[in-house]
Amino acid sequence: MSSEDSERTAFENSADEPVTRRPGSRRRHVISRMGLVIAALGALLVVWAIVILFFGDPVTALYQDWKQHQLSGQLNKEFKQFKPSTPFAKKNADPSTAAIRAAALRFSHAIHAGQAVGRIEIPRIGISKVVVNGTDWASDLSRGPGRYPQSSWPGMGKVTAIAGHRTTFGAPFRHIDELARGNRIRLLMPYGTFNYRVFAHEVVRSNDWSILRKRGFDTLVLSACHPLYSASHRWIVFARLVSVTAPAS
Repeated sequence: MSSEDSERTAFENSADEPVTRRPGSRRRHVISRMGLVIAALGALLVVWAIVILFFGDPVTALYQDWKQHQLSGQLNKEFKQFKPSTPFAKKNADPSTAAIRAAALRFSHAIHAGQAVGRIEIPRIGISKVVVNGTDWASDLSRGPGRYPQSSWPGMGKVTAIAGHRTTFGAPFRHIDELARGNRIRLLMPYGTFNYRVFAHEVVRSNDWSILRKRGFDTLVLSACHPLYSASHRWIVFARLVSVTAPAS
């Protein structure tokens, strides 16, 4: 056999043998793959953080949209079923203060925690949300703005306070800091429609309950965490009742 035949035979035999990687080479390959996966996850987290920063959490927003749809149905039933103990004045006429207070008291006695109680509309920031009775983070504010149980009801001459999220669950109160003096806020309740005008803003600590003190007139207080992504303080908007009309159909 010639030397060329010997080399060819040796080459063909070696081609049939499996290539064995060194342990160090395999380890470097695995580490390289893991590095790529970690880098990809890191990039996704950065994108997700940017989305939440500028637009809020889309996952919890979808959850609140679903819950708001359910609450709207409940609220519609309450509008149809509620009957004041004292009939209001003539149709299309503004109800008296006494009649509204009596209706508000009757309504408050029939309400339980977590129930849909009304709808808040803020044209300046494009808000129209069903309000629930309560401010528990999980069971109430995850579904929409919530009425402080410690506060009163619209039409009773006291303070009605409503809290809402700014970064999660649809962030209904994300832009309440943009409200200006004179901006309109409307609360549609089964016993009447209440129109307010913004008159002041204030930033307070999260444990400052002076926001609920009486001011001698029917006041609406909106409350949201401040600054964004922190619960150390609250941004407060104050609005004064300017008119009341008969319950919306």
